[in-house]
Amino acid sequence: MTKKSDSEDEKKRREHPIAKFLGVLLTAVCAFIIGWIVKGMLPERAGGMPEGMLPPPPGEPLVKVEPARLEALNPPVDFIGRVEPIRDVDLGARISGYVTKVNFEEGAWVKEGDLLFEIDPEPYEAVVALRKAELAQAEAEVERADRYLKRLNASDARGITQADMDKAESDVAAGNARVVQARASIRLAEIDLKHCRIHAPIAGKTGLAVATVGDYVAPSIGTLVRIVQVDPIRVVFSMTDREYLEWRDKIVDERWQNVMRLRLRLPTGVVSDRIGEPDFENNEMSAQTATLPIRIRFNNRDGLLIPNSYVTVMIDVKNPVPYPVVSQSALQTTADGDFVYVLGENLKVARRKVKTGDMANGVVELLEGVKDGEQVVVEGLLNLSDGISVRVETPPQNAAASDADGSMTNRGAAEI
Repeated sequence: MTKKSDSEDEKKRREHPIAKFLGVLLTAVCAFIIGWIVKGMLPERAGGMPEGMLPPPPGEPLVKVEPARLEALNPPVDFIGRVEPIRDVDLGARISGYVTKVNFEEGAWVKEGDLLFEIDPEPYEAVVALRKAELAQAEAEVERADRYLKRLNASDARGITQADMDKAESDVAAGNARVVQARASIRLAEIDLKHCRIHAPIAGKTGLAVATVGDYVAPSIGTLVRIVQVDPIRVVFSMTDREYLEWRDKIVDERWQNVMRLRLRLPTGVVSDRIGEPDFENNEMSAQTATLPIRIRFNNRDGLLIPNSYVTVMIDVKNPVPYPVVSQSALQTTADGDFVYVLGENLKVARRKVKTGDMANGVVELLEGVKDGEQVVVEGLLNLSDGISVRVETPPQNAAASDADGSMTNRGAAEI
């Protein structure tokens, strides 16, 4: 009896009303949460779709338009270029000797013909004097041989043998040869003496001086100082075969300097105001890279272009032709090509196939298909098709009026 009574008491405790209520409440809350999650994962009906998934409202599409305007975009094409001197020289000694004077400072600008080094001239002056003495001796021997030959010619032929006559004539000829040799030796000695003074063969900027006063120099030492011409100076860059042919198409039969504008952007980002002139193009493409080296000459009076530094070469057209331009957002592309929508009469749009040119600053040139002043759709293109009516945010204004009140800028037109 006791065990049965305990079992019934435990069952009653389990079925307490409060516990039963809490269990039902918990079940209801869990069911609500699960239902809310499932509802969020399922697509809603049209009336409750999130923004962006709604179908387009009935009626005419809403668009923005802007007038096409004439503008010469002329964006430059950039190439990496290397600065190189037009002329440079590694100046060395052509004779041996001790340096007695250095007449320049390292890093200084020198002119062509300036005296840079002096080598002790005394040994070479002595050689010149010796060679002059040898010339005088040779000339004296020739004079003696010539007088002897003249006496033989004036004497009675019966008292002179043919051997004596032949010897006298050969002595004169040998003496003349020694005179010529002595004069050549003098010339060589004078050349060596002249090379005791080393002059700048070009104008330019000097580098490090290898030799100073008291140093012994010789041709085997190599460069004593390097001189680099820095004004004018050249910049060399390479065009691919395709780029070169494309630029040739733009130039046609004109010369580079008549059509193209050649400028530089320095490593600091500053665009230099100096204008380059084409120097020359290489005579063949590189077989390894299919590029053609092209050299441009620039003035460098301010010395900002340093040989072997790198700059950006900017090439554009000197006198560009203006074309109608519109925002790039107006341009649509299909497999058939590029097109835009143009707003016509009665607020109907027409699809126009266009030929594009350069793009810059968010606008694109339209070489064909659109005229200056025509209103082009730049926003709301998704639901457009050829010939449909549209609504614009503000009635389109005339492009000429926009120019008159200054509402248009070089970068873009006012949105209407």
